[in-house]
Amino acid sequence: MLRISEAISDNPWRMKRAIFFIFWSFLTLLIVTIPDATGSATATPTTAETPTAAITAIDPLTGTPERRITFGGNSGYQPFEWEDQGMPLGFNIDLAKAVSKAGDIPAEFKLGNWAEILEAFEQGEVDVLAMYVSDERARLFRFSTPFYVVNHAIYGAPTQLPIPQPVDFTGQRVAVETRSYAHEELLAKKFNVELVLTDSTEGALNAVLLGEADYAILTESVAENLIADSELPLESLSPPFWPRNYAFAVQFERKDLYAWLEGALSQTIASDQYQAVYEKWESEIRPGRDSYIQVPFYVGYTALAAIALTVIFFLTSWTLRLRVISKSFDLGTAMERADRSENNAQHIADYETETGLCRPHYFAEMVDKTLKQKPASCELMIFKLVHLSEVRGTLGQAYSSELIKHITMLLKDQITGPSCYFGRGIFAVFSDPSEIELFFESLSTKQIEAMPYAQYVAGSACFPEHGSACGVLLDHADAALSMAVYRNKHRLVYDSSMDPSTTDQAVVTAFRTHSLKGMYAVFQPQIDIKTGQLIGAEALVRWQHPTLGALTPDEFVPLVEKLGYISQITKLMLNEAIRVSALLRKQNRPLVTSVNVSVHDLADPNFFETIKSAVEHFKGEFCDLKLELTETSFSSEIGHISDTLVRLNELGIKVSIDDFGTGYSSLAYLSAFPIQELKIDRAFVTGMVEHEKNCNIIRATLVLADHLKLKTVAEGVEDEKTLTLLDELGCSVAQGYFISKPLPEAEFLKFIDNYLA
Repeated sequence: MLRISEAISDNPWRMKRAIFFIFWSFLTLLIVTIPDATGSATATPTTAETPTAAITAIDPLTGTPERRITFGGNSGYQPFEWEDQGMPLGFNIDLAKAVSKAGDIPAEFKLGNWAEILEAFEQGEVDVLAMYVSDERARLFRFSTPFYVVNHAIYGAPTQLPIPQPVDFTGQRVAVETRSYAHEELLAKKFNVELVLTDSTEGALNAVLLGEADYAILTESVAENLIADSELPLESLSPPFWPRNYAFAVQFERKDLYAWLEGALSQTIASDQYQAVYEKWESEIRPGRDSYIQVPFYVGYTALAAIALTVIFFLTSWTLRLRVISKSFDLGTAMERADRSENNAQHIADYETETGLCRPHYFAEMVDKTLKQKPASCELMIFKLVHLSEVRGTLGQAYSSELIKHITMLLKDQITGPSCYFGRGIFAVFSDPSEIELFFESLSTKQIEAMPYAQYVAGSACFPEHGSACGVLLDHADAALSMAVYRNKHRLVYDSSMDPSTTDQAVVTAFRTHSLKGMYAVFQPQIDIKTGQLIGAEALVRWQHPTLGALTPDEFVPLVEKLGYISQITKLMLNEAIRVSALLRKQNRPLVTSVNVSVHDLADPNFFETIKSAVEHFKGEFCDLKLELTETSFSSEIGHISDTLVRLNELGIKVSIDDFGTGYSSLAYLSAFPIQELKIDRAFVTGMVEHEKNCNIIRATLVLADHLKLKTVAEGVEDEKTLTLLDELGCSVAQGYFISKPLPEAEFLKFIDNYLA
């Protein structure tokens, strides 16, 4: 005891905190134990202060309403509160019963899932509800003295990497209980996560087990009990965080109920009933491992109540006084640890762990705070370490990490404003333009000797010329960075010409949301040059955009192919080609229809099944479909693509190389894939009559095709002279405006009728 007393006296702050709690308990006990008119002490409010409780029953003898206090609870929140065969159980339930008994008003319980019970509480169907205390809830409800402190933790499969804090969840699917504190906190902090809402803690754990969510944020005690009882293959992937006070809440306007509740709870704590309830449930409400915070408040309150009684009734008891100081010291220590835990959690939330630089959300906060002070001029620069993946692959992860640390050290040494690390070698800084200029010079030249394989590219935006908020400056700096990469420049400052095209934005939005309204197929006929017979057609995409009007393929196909959305066009064209081919076959005039596909389409493991399903759906024939392989890029999945094409060949589908000779991969395709046809690009065909070089290129292509036993198609045939020359050179098939322009379906079918007549 003496050692504890000395420890407190050596720390004035702890002494002040201990004295504060002693004084608080003394006042509380005085309020609870003030004698009534008869001279006896009571904790029950006067008749005027008796709470307006819910009327739940009529006394059969007197016919008068019976007063009840309805306590709400979560039916699946073991060990705090749950329902077993209609019986409410748990720590909160037993504490509510003790409070009810101390306040001399019977209690009843209404349990359900948390969202339902919270709504019932808000609508007045429930009088008292135990919940976490938060600033937002404190604006809506009155809270009693806290009676426990509860942590949260992150849960997932044991194979997943630890997650220190929710801020590290970026892009993940996170399961939470609907309207829980975790749900409210994730929304308030605007973490970049996909929320998976469930009706219970068990539901959130099951969402992770079923793969519907990557992680779950849950109350530690409840989740640990469920995982242990059900032997779930899940575990905590974080230290405890978000320590919150647990207290009873009542509606803000019900002052009489609040006065009754606070008095009854104080009497429960002072009479050691709280300690009895806590000791009954201690083994379950404390998680099965060490925690930063999980200290029951009764440790302090019981001791403080004891010292108050000692002051009133046993002023000479020095031993009890030392015991109270000791307990108060324990409570102060627990609160100090809670403060440290919250500060640590906040630091982890605001600063990136690898570099110690600001996380993006905190960087934005600091920049906006500076901008509100209206500085004369500032610059926001985003710079990127070029070829980081190649550096990592060539020189190793250790070198890559050292490179990031080297940049971080330069930032901390030379930049006074906030700095941010976005990951993947991308940094942002905000400071005085001259300071940023000197920093980038040293980064690019003088300091490069420390890390000789580092190359940088940057984009900047200036305040106030380019924006007055961090979000705007970031967007403009990012646009400048993208343009610097595109133009192969070391660094560019934003100007309005760098803004993305509104047409491109509308196109990307349409493909991202699968809103391809107005997109359709046109068909350009192909004829056999020797016989003049109509033998096929190519399906080509057109788009009558709802707001942009008619768009040519050149305006959207290269963009969506670059962004990886081309498969949506391919699927639409395949369906249209197969549908029209099936229609023509039913009319006894079969025609092979060609569709452009990319190597990325063929690399899709579902591509074969997509074609097979479409043919079966439209009741078509595989031999009526031809795939024209475009040469815009080459894939590393040669084996898989070749296998897919072989399987399609076996079904009767032919494969052609489109625009042969214009792409770098022509000969590679001939070597790697089962090809039956070469399609000569219009760039050579259009000028072949006037230009001997074009004619010689086509002649050489036809010789190559003849040696490889491949069929040839010339596109871009605009006149009869070109068609005649192609015939003389030995080309098989022609396509172009001399035969027909691309036609919508109805006109194409009419063209066939006229051609065959």
